[in-house]
Amino acid sequence: LSDAPERPLVLLSGGVGQTPIVSMLEVVADRHRHVPVFYVHGTNSPAHHALEVQVHDAAARHGNALVETFYEGGTGDGANRGLITLDWLQANTPLAEADIYLCGPRPFLRHFVTGLRDAGIPADRIHFEFFGPADEQLAA
Repeated sequence: LSDAPERPLVLLSGGVGQTPIVSMLEVVADRHRHVPVFYVHGTNSPAHHALEVQVHDAAARHGNALVETFYEGGTGDGANRGLITLDWLQANTPLAEADIYLCGPRPFLRHFVTGLRDAGIPADRIHFEFFGPADEQLAA
């Protein structure tokens, strides 16, 4: 994350990939309130959703943050059912103008990094890190 972000931020996480993304949200909430933030997270169900209270607290401190959660296997209050899609991101976040930070398991990253590039997002605005089970890290 830049020390002085100038563009809107899209913080996108899947599963346990939210851990470093939540840390970014915390930093932005405390130091960069002028930057619009779009925090989008996908997980299996409300039972698998860690750090939810922390995310909403950081978004409230920031004052200009949208938080959206997608539950693949069920719904929760105020959450979307199913998977995050590139179409949803294009319709609900400023992808064309934003710096995008992604973290999640290999299939999540493969899908979104490729999709964002195919959608014309410049590679220098797509920042990602693998975060998931060791067996996925070793898989080709």
